[in-house]
Amino acid sequence: MKNKIQILGFTLTLIMTSCIVYHPQTTDIPLISEKNDLRVDAGISLVPSANATISYGLTDKIAIQGFGSIGADDKYFFQAATGLYKNKGNGRVLELYGGFGYGFGNAYKDSNEGRLLGDYQLYFGQLNYGKIANELSKFEIGFGIKTGYLHSNLKDNNYYDWISETGPYKTYHDESLLLEPVGFIRMGGDKLKFSIKLAGTIIYKFTNTDKSLPYSFVNLGLGINYRLCR
Repeated sequence: MKNKIQILGFTLTLIMTSCIVYHPQTTDIPLISEKNDLRVDAGISLVPSANATISYGLTDKIAIQGFGSIGADDKYFFQAATGLYKNKGNGRVLELYGGFGYGFGNAYKDSNEGRLLGDYQLYFGQLNYGKIANELSKFEIGFGIKTGYLHSNLKDNNYYDWISETGPYKTYHDESLLLEPVGFIRMGGDKLKFSIKLAGTIIYKFTNTDKSLPYSFVNLGLGINYRLCR
């Protein structure tokens, strides 16, 4: 029992802490099904941040998407993507996106009053699949998996090692592989629904592997989702 409580406490710490550079993004999985299909999603997450996603069916096959997240300690992340979608019938939708993201992270370490801060760029692809509402059910469910190349430029302001109060400080240029699965459920009315998202992240560094990147492994998002279609 004690071990279970310790594991739960550790997991909650990973979720709630703001002392991280990156956290899983609770980007909407829109499941665009037709031309002029518009999805607007807005919410908050347990890793302290507010976010919004706009997705639109540009043609019968092409969709575009924009996402932004703003959090504690000046953290932010924005991404844009375009992709293909296919309505497979009976409410089932398959999407494939490719895009670019840019963000800023700021991690703090109490033990030596150090900070690790800087920007990062993400080049990614994402596959989504799920089921949208139809005449029989207003319930929607689905999942997605994002994979990408993460390039970060982070200044070590006494975070990894104590140098001095005034510097000069070293900047680490890291190349990493990012894997980010996310699942969701939506429920509510014809157009406006309540959404719950659970996302995770695994980052594998190719450079400076002796210096661990501070990030959260899991994130939970709550929000509202509005759909407008022809």
